[in-house]
Amino acid sequence: MPTEKMNGKTMKVNFLIIGAARSATTSLSQILGSHPDICFSSIKEPQFFCKENWRDTLGEYHALFTNEAKLYGEGSTNYSKYPSFNQSIHADIFEYNPEMKFIYIMRHPIERIISHYKFALERGYTTSEINEEVIENPIYIHTSKYFSQIKLYIDQFGRDKIKLILFDDFKKDPKKTLHDVFQFLDVPNFEYDTALLHSNKSQSGVIGHKKYDNPITLQDKLMKGLHYLNRKVFRPKISGVTLNHDSQLKIFSELKDDTLQLENLLDKDLSKWRIL
Repeated sequence: MPTEKMNGKTMKVNFLIIGAARSATTSLSQILGSHPDICFSSIKEPQFFCKENWRDTLGEYHALFTNEAKLYGEGSTNYSKYPSFNQSIHADIFEYNPEMKFIYIMRHPIERIISHYKFALERGYTTSEINEEVIENPIYIHTSKYFSQIKLYIDQFGRDKIKLILFDDFKKDPKKTLHDVFQFLDVPNFEYDTALLHSNKSQSGVIGHKKYDNPITLQDKLMKGLHYLNRKVFRPKISGVTLNHDSQLKIFSELKDDTLQLENLLDKDLSKWRIL
């Protein structure tokens, strides 16, 4: 496997924040990216290993890491949306680095799904009503089957390479959670900017539509600016979006067995994830 040189030394990505989507991965990424021993990718979610031809663009991937550091990491939540992306992703990452470490944050499934939908709506990935979208599009359920997603990585890399975090624990005691993460990555604890803990919270309602991602012409850039200004002034009314009772029952039913297996893996009571 070819590698790149960073100031004469061979570099390779050492850890991945793989999800779950809409579970504070942005906050965690920014805090880790501010650590003096870590170089985080310049694009937070390169989704590199989602591509089946990733081997052909390793140079472009490694170019996202601009500073020499002890560790190199990135955070792509599509890595835990199996089988929606690259169905050999676990073996592919192992091929790239068999010593890779993984960080996986898990949030109450209903809360996560609602947040996932709001993001998809703002980004223009869907125009459907939430109950219709969530029931008809399997990615919401697949992404919330936390045990099924992480078991594939455990089988490939071993349990010791996986750091599992509950969103509520991170929210309740971020200092302890981050101390545990630093230990897992074998880097010293450090004083991070606590404002980074809420780095993605303020973006709800002002996330840009995907059609404005890469403006080329001056007109395109002006349209993007107007779009973001409009979002800030007239925020989309998404705060009240929720799943109805029938949809929640269906989701709980589909996730029941997976959640029970996760309880056994974590040795924690997750009964509130299985009942209304």
